Amino acid sequence: MVDKLATDKYSVVPVELIFQIHKSPCKVVLAITGGGAEIIGELLRHGSGSATVLDAVVPYSTDSMDRFLGRKPEKYCSEKTARLMAMVAYQRALELSKANEFAGQEIIGIGATCKLKAENEREGRKHEIHVAIQAACKTGVSSLELTADRTREEEEKIAALLVFNVLARHCVVSEIDLSDVIETGEEKNEEVIEKYEFVSRPVGDLLKQRKISQDNNYETLSMARINLKEPEAFEEPGESGEPEKIRLVFPGSFDPCHRNHVLMARLASEKLGEPVHFEISLTNVDKPPIDFISLNQRLDSLRIHKNENFMGGICLTNAPLFLQKADLFPDSTFIIGADTFNRLFDAKYYGGTVNIPAILKHFKEKNIRFLVFHRKSTEFCINPDVPELCEIVSLDEYEDDGTSSTEIRRKCENV
Repeated sequence: MVDKLATDKYSVVPVELIFQIHKSPCKVVLAITGGGAEIIGELLRHGSGSATVLDAVVPYSTDSMDRFLGRKPEKYCSEKTARLMAMVAYQRALELSKANEFAGQEIIGIGATCKLKAENEREGRKHEIHVAIQAACKTGVSSLELTADRTREEEEKIAALLVFNVLARHCVVSEIDLSDVIETGEEKNEEVIEKYEFVSRPVGDLLKQRKISQDNNYETLSMARINLKEPEAFEEPGESGEPEKIRLVFPGSFDPCHRNHVLMARLASEKLGEPVHFEISLTNVDKPPIDFISLNQRLDSLRIHKNENFMGGICLTNAPLFLQKADLFPDSTFIIGADTFNRLFDAKYYGGTVNIPAILKHFKEKNIRFLVFHRKSTEFCINPDVPELCEIVSLDEYEDDGTSSTEIRRKCENV
């Protein structure tokens, strides 16, 4: 740790540390929502900034943030939103690094979102800083709640230093000791809370494939299968001989896995006499990929069922569309709900790039079938050519009770 800040009145970070960052092999895209944005200038104004910074954006307004993320976040200032920003920045860094062929360079994305002191703010308004980093096999986030009375400028300085420390740690450069600028006494206890999750190279590589879009349905697809016998263990298909043939697949985000998911899996396994493999696509068509902290939370909600008779395993892919999943899991049956069923055979779901006959043809060529479960408040829209590929589970066998992952997340956040 560096024990004191730079004496240069224009500097937030000692200049020598900035140049150590530039000498490291890291290339970064920074996305910062205003608070702490002065770190961008710190990295650039001393020269050699291009050795580190690929791009830097400041999505300051809510509309700008929505556009940057490709969606409206549940909260604009939160740990989760910082992770989303870091993931979008990482994807941008991958695109820029490929275009410029930075051989041997380590590519990262950093996202920071803050809620700092404002004029005429309501009493009790929380001041907080969240800084996230996304790398090939790592997601990390550092969060700090500011409880002491400070000026806006002082809070900006702390935010910039926290962004620097997240970058410095990854670049193996000394971090700034924050004990001089945050309160650690009993009355104003301020502590940086850190979370990190790491994955194996095969899982990290799922995010490095060419970007999958609705306009290009057949990109290079990959899969990593999780070894449920060992915590946090991953294995590639074929790693230990011929992989088990997968016949029954349950695709979903499982954020988290809940009661209805389990009931559907159990019933499907009993009906077809096959174990269920849960599939999560890390990449999405219209929103950022899943970061590794979020991924591990979803996997934990599935791992608790590892000893159930229906459990076959968990597969991670980069195949968000069912036409792509069909390529990865030929000769299989997919477990889906009525809402997914209605989208599945709608050309609009594929951006209008394929028509219904082409969709049906592809599924038939791959010998794909669908086991469809009712969803509460969802009516079936059945194309006359579709039923031969599907079996709809009757309400006598399964009736959805309305439980949703979204509602579970909201309740957890409000606890």
